[in-house]
Amino acid sequence: MSFVALKHQQLHPTQTSNLEDWRLEIIAANNAFIHGQQMRAFAHYHSALALANIGIAGLLAGEDAATPEEVERQIAAMVVTRHNLADLFQQAEKSNEAAEHLCVAHEALFQLMHHKSADVRALAQRHTNVTHRELAQFIKSHGCNLRIQQSLLLTQFLCECCRHKFHYH
Repeated sequence: MSFVALKHQQLHPTQTSNLEDWRLEIIAANNAFIHGQQMRAFAHYHSALALANIGIAGLLAGEDAATPEEVERQIAAMVVTRHNLADLFQQAEKSNEAAEHLCVAHEALFQLMHHKSADVRALAQRHTNVTHRELAQFIKSHGCNLRIQQSLLLTQFLCECCRHKFHYH
């Protein structure tokens, strides 16, 4: 995975305090990661994940989204945090833990593709390009493990359900 390309980025500040707090945690985590302070990075990424999960939990529960921009930020926060944690675990040579974070991000997006809002569905689908690419890169680097196989099979099934449910052809 590329440290510079997609990962370890910060999103634009928002008026939502959770996402602003998330941004500050990501900055602290990324700084710790860059300086080789794995435990400190883990603590900040874990805090960032808790904040990112607040918004995602509401979306997964079917709650209405405020705006497409807010949904974009919530989804991106979850994906970025999970992928950053995966990088941290890969650096620590804990590939199973890294794979778990990549899979959870990918699967959450596929669950969001069943949301009642077309905007949420479209944004989730767009972000699956990133998560799928990360899973493919992981397989290329580490080989495929059972968890990744299960995730890819599950999301392939969910994709077929979405296609039929929302008449995507």
